[in-house]
Amino acid sequence: MALHGSLQQVPLRELIDLAAYSSLSGSLDIQGERSGRIFFTNGQMYHVECEGQIGTEALGILLNVQQGTFNVSSGARSNQQSIWGDIETMIRYAERMALRWRRIWHKVASLQLVPTLKVTREEALQRASVALHLLLEAIDGRKSLSDIATDLHWSAIDVVEGIVQLMDLQIVDLVSVPLRPVESHQNMQAATPSVPTTSIDYLLSILQQ
Repeated sequence: MALHGSLQQVPLRELIDLAAYSSLSGSLDIQGERSGRIFFTNGQMYHVECEGQIGTEALGILLNVQQGTFNVSSGARSNQQSIWGDIETMIRYAERMALRWRRIWHKVASLQLVPTLKVTREEALQRASVALHLLLEAIDGRKSLSDIATDLHWSAIDVVEGIVQLMDLQIVDLVSVPLRPVESHQNMQAATPSVPTTSIDYLLSILQQ
């Protein structure tokens, strides 16, 4: 069984606490400005994914999603693990990252956007600070923001903050590409149809299944 609700009624941070308290083995599936999944086993968070990012990177993005919906899918599983150690420490780190995202949230709609140069590479290197040169070299008009973060071994927020600086300098534009699936079918159990509710008691009863 799956449970469906609004993030405006039950914020994600509260849902995470409820999942831990109720020993959920399954996933929280988030749909909104950004979409992703948070996996638990016996209430322990072990994997988070969002727009090509995993772990605390993905959780930091999802914690900013306020306009959207959630599904609690009991029994859903992932073959990946991206969260280790003390969960409260990981969440506090993700919340600090979420604050950084909040400052630029409105400028970058998705990590699947592709940065392209508006000027020649030579002019871009002249106009941008030296700290942004490595990022400029990674822009080829094909790689998404998520791809660039992976290639450079940078955090997604560091890449996006740099891209926003380049956008403000009129050096870079962002163009859209089709969104990629978050995870292959083999890596997760398909969710069953959702049941709308706003009751926290009912939420807890589903989580405990």
